[in-house]
Amino acid sequence: MADAILWHKRNLFIHSVGEGTINALLDDLLEDGVISQEEMYKVKYENRTVMDKARVLIDLVIGKGCGASQKFIKHLREEDPELARKLGLH
Repeated sequence: MADAILWHKRNLFIHSVGEGTINALLDDLLEDGVISQEEMYKVKYENRTVMDKARVLIDLVIGKGCGASQKFIKHLREEDPELARKLGLH
C-alpha cells in the first residue's frame, strides 16, 4: 500500500524535494538497511540535477516494496515535515 501511495505522489516529490532532504533520506535509508552503499552513491553521484536524484531515489524505494516505502515515508515526515504535508503523507 505504501508503495502505491508513493507512486501517486512521485511526480510532486520529484518537483518539490530539496537536495538536503534527499541526502538525509539516503543516510536514513542506508542506516535502516533499505538501500546499499552502492545504491546511495548511485543516487548521489550518478545524477546531475536534484530532480534526477529524487527520481532515482523514489523509484528505487518503490521498487523495493511496501516495507521500504513505509520507512521512506516515516523518514520523510521526520526530515521534511512541510514536504510530507504537501504530499499528503502527514
